Amino acid sequence: MQDVNQYLIKLSGGSIALKEHVKESLLPYASSVKTVTRMLATKLFTLSERVSGNCKGIRGQVQLDFARLELLKSTVFEVCGVSYAEQDKLWKNITAAVDAV
Repeated sequence: MQDVNQYLIKLSGGSIALKEHVKESLLPYASSVKTVTRMLATKLFTLSERVSGNCKGIRGQVQLDFARLELLKSTVFEVCGVSYAEQDKLWKNITAAVDAV
């Protein structure tokens, strides 16, 4: 079973951050939001979480962990250089990519 905590740093106040080497491993794929999203989703969520859940908690599934979803979102936007103006539109593509993993 995958331990997603190996990719995370626990910060004060209960928040989490991604270990720098994980972010660096995504840089070669920065031209593809979908690829970065899928690669990161497999690190942040276990297979059983991805099978039994989705981003919105709809269609009879539970919602994936909100803190890790927010971390995924901010990391994808940072790695892929997504402008603030494009973020809302791309978030729909990101959730579709996460749900498909």
